[in-house]
Amino acid sequence: MLKKFSVTNYRQFNEKIEFDLTASNYAFNNICVSNGIVRLGLIYGINGSGKSTLGWAIFDLVSHLTDNKSNGNTEHYLNANSTEKYATFEFELLITIKKKIFKVFYKYQKDANRVLMNEVFKIDDEIIIDYNLGQPFFSQLPDTESLNKNINPNQNLSALKYIYSNTSLDKRKTNCKVFLEFINFVQNMLWFRSVFDGWDYIGYRFGNSKLVEKILQKHNGLKDFEIFLNSFGLDFQLTKITNNGNPTIGIKFDKKIIPFFEIVSTGTRTLTLFYHWWIEVKDNNIPLLFIDEFDCSYHFSLSQEIVQKLKELTGTQVILTTHNTDLLSNEFIRPDCGYIIDGKKIRALNHLTRKELREAHNLEKLYHAGHFNE
Repeated sequence: MLKKFSVTNYRQFNEKIEFDLTASNYAFNNICVSNGIVRLGLIYGINGSGKSTLGWAIFDLVSHLTDNKSNGNTEHYLNANSTEKYATFEFELLITIKKKIFKVFYKYQKDANRVLMNEVFKIDDEIIIDYNLGQPFFSQLPDTESLNKNINPNQNLSALKYIYSNTSLDKRKTNCKVFLEFINFVQNMLWFRSVFDGWDYIGYRFGNSKLVEKILQKHNGLKDFEIFLNSFGLDFQLTKITNNGNPTIGIKFDKKIIPFFEIVSTGTRTLTLFYHWWIEVKDNNIPLLFIDEFDCSYHFSLSQEIVQKLKELTGTQVILTTHNTDLLSNEFIRPDCGYIIDGKKIRALNHLTRKELREAHNLEKLYHAGHFNE
């Protein structure tokens, strides 16, 4: 699980901003945490405060450690006010193998063109891989002794990805196993924005299928989608139809059938997009799920139901961004699982007040009264 992340000199983040997912010792809503780490976190902030930028920063490593879909926009990569030449990213993760927890640290820097300048990978504070552009990389991983340590600087290639692609690491060896688990974590991370027409996502190697095709081709997929919508109060009867020569979804009425996407609301379209990824997350191992503007176009009650549904994903760490302060409630989260970002820092609610927060407190009321301004 991701324990801590920081980034410096990236887009709007001039100074270092640190996102700490270490949980506190609250005795309620324990499903929101796991092994002392926030498992379901909600990030609040006004427009332009950095919610989306934080997500892009966390998922930047997808672009050089995997072949998965990544944010390819290289313009304005560095902060416009900074004199530094590089953006710096730091990740701290906890990886569990046979009930033993290992601390993994990964740091790298990129220039304005997203060229990887250096990287270091540690396991339990021991340097395992160290690479600087134009120099032979250092590796303490078993089975890499005979590997050519010189990477062509024009390839913009990570030493970690190079090792993963060119060696058969022995999973019986602890450091190899931890390294492979880290790579697997990155390969299966998923970011998506909950705006239907954008259909934007980062990461996740299995995410290329079209939404309607996936529903129609899956065994009982259309019925499952209907049950999903019904569970949120949308009383639709769905059927497969052909529209303009293409198979699609229709809604049954007493006297006719109308194509689904021609009449449903923006909120229902957004919920359909959530469903697409929901079945992927349920059926596959996605260790980190980041949904930007997760409740865009939702009624506040639907937002609450989505949060409750995401709590079912016990094997997935979930981070959501939202403007909905109604979710600032101990009924859904805890004070250490709600974060406020202001463009310069991001901190959990319990670290933004001197008040001792208890389960009975109304977090939303405290927020609007200005109690989280420390």
